[in-house]
Amino acid sequence: MIGSAHHYGVTVSDMDDALAFYRDTLGMEVVDELSFASEEFSKFVGVEGVDVDIVFLDADGCAVELLEYHDPPGDDANRGVSNNDVGAAHFCLEVDDLDATYEDLRSEGVEFINPPQTLDNGADVAYVYDPDRNVIELLSE
Repeated sequence: MIGSAHHYGVTVSDMDDALAFYRDTLGMEVVDELSFASEEFSKFVGVEGVDVDIVFLDADGCAVELLEYHDPPGDDANRGVSNNDVGAAHFCLEVDDLDATYEDLRSEGVEFINPPQTLDNGADVAYVYDPDRNVIELLSE
């Protein structure tokens, strides 16, 4: 039977840029760093000749996995993707005060899709882009 979610993984184009965002700007903590360049890992991910660096971060109990593939080069899956496209993805992080978080992140140069909105259920939400235009939802309930 399926258990609880273990982690959210996202492929990034540049690990240094991704860490500057996820670790330094969002405040996640690095918990592990790995590198793989093996046939075994290539079979696991279904991509021939993989050379990849992986960093796991902790976001208050939510594990986030960043993957930078050095070989083979991949395409930019976010190019031209809209949130209503089949396969478009995002993950959600809870914040205590969305308005304050919005102002703090904007002052750091983080790009938001929209300013904070209050939904019909009373939740405050906003979508933000990481450096590769992966979408992150910020939620305050």
